[in-house]
Amino acid sequence: MNSVQQRLQLGLAASVVLLMLLLWWLVAGAIEKFGEAFVQSRLEHDVDSLLSTLQVDENGVLQLTPGRMTNIYRQPFSGHYFVVLSDGETLYSRSLWDESLAVSRLPKGVVRQWNTQGPAGQTLLVWAGGFQKQGQHFTLAVAEDLTPLSESLVRFNWYFAGLSLLALLVLLGVQHYVVRRSFRPLEQILHEVKNLQQGEVGELSEHVPAEVRPLVREVNHLLRLLGERLQRSRNALGNLAHALKGPLSLLTRLEQQENVRALPDLSADLKQQTDSIRQLMDRELKRARLMGQGVPGVRFAPQEEMPVLVDVLQRMFAATDGQEKRLKIHWQAPDVVFVFDRDDMLELIGNLLDNACKWANHQVRCELQGDEYHLQLVVEDDGPGCGDEEIKQLTARGVRIDEAAPGHGLGLAIVRDVVEIYGGVLTLGRSPTLGGLRVSVCLESART
Repeated sequence: MNSVQQRLQLGLAASVVLLMLLLWWLVAGAIEKFGEAFVQSRLEHDVDSLLSTLQVDENGVLQLTPGRMTNIYRQPFSGHYFVVLSDGETLYSRSLWDESLAVSRLPKGVVRQWNTQGPAGQTLLVWAGGFQKQGQHFTLAVAEDLTPLSESLVRFNWYFAGLSLLALLVLLGVQHYVVRRSFRPLEQILHEVKNLQQGEVGELSEHVPAEVRPLVREVNHLLRLLGERLQRSRNALGNLAHALKGPLSLLTRLEQQENVRALPDLSADLKQQTDSIRQLMDRELKRARLMGQGVPGVRFAPQEEMPVLVDVLQRMFAATDGQEKRLKIHWQAPDVVFVFDRDDMLELIGNLLDNACKWANHQVRCELQGDEYHLQLVVEDDGPGCGDEEIKQLTARGVRIDEAAPGHGLGLAIVRDVVEIYGGVLTLGRSPTLGGLRVSVCLESART
């Protein structure tokens, strides 16, 4: 179990349950002791009352004064009994009927107390002591049935157990509410982290508990640092490209001079080098614009972006090739907002559609599928496509696309860069329906 909230709730719940059980055991034991103490004190009072009724007659025999003895000792099996053991005679209460109690003689001043079984099978509490009255030594034992007390204790235990269970449920509910309320700011952080990954926010809110505020501040610092480094890299590449424009313009002018044109080999070599430098600049500038899934950005909504992109491409190639080509781009996309960066996806799809439009005769198809965290993109055209050997070269590890397949060049190189940034899969082949090149891309976003 990796959830701190669940571990805390289980630990607190176990503590509350153990505390309630301990409280129930202590209260039940205390009530039982108090009950027995109360019965004992009542027996001691009965002993005092019986002692007052005991008299020694003229023959030295102990006798009970009938009028002064309580009626409860006259009722058979009333639950209240006494026994008087003397040298001359043993006196029993009428409530014992024909039964007896096992009582041993005790010296004067000695007191004992024990539990025994009564005449009707009840549990009796017996109090016995040794006495001397009018020169006569005797042992007086008084007993009381504990069954009513036991039954009362059982009822009390059930009532107390019910109240304890109710209190336990209330405490568990309050504990659950307090724990959930305490962890609510952390759930808000988790929600913000998901929004951060999906590009809806740029940093985490610092209105969080003090225990996690340093972590949130450090994450925000790292995000700002990453954004600043990305911006500095882009600025540096932009400055470098701007600085190279002057020398490139100078080389272009030199190439067009008459004395250079008089040397065809030098002119061709100069043109090749300037084109290579310009292409390298374009490629690196486009790579610098790629965000990847490590930096929060704007999400990609194909239903909003694809119509504009397709319209621009159709106008561009219609203006370039006139009405003879009559290029038609068919596209299909789900009504889903993908968590991938918008600019990266436009760069990916735009380059694939641009390459397809360059080589297509009349049709280009673009299909997007998947859910919020998965994107499957297929772009195919009805152009000449690539042979098996060319496809092997294009998909070979370590081979640069712009060098392996002239004509597909920079566009597919940027596509590979985007796919590598997102850890996706790029597959090239021949379209089974249109006959031209078919490019398939599978991307998956890491969930938080």
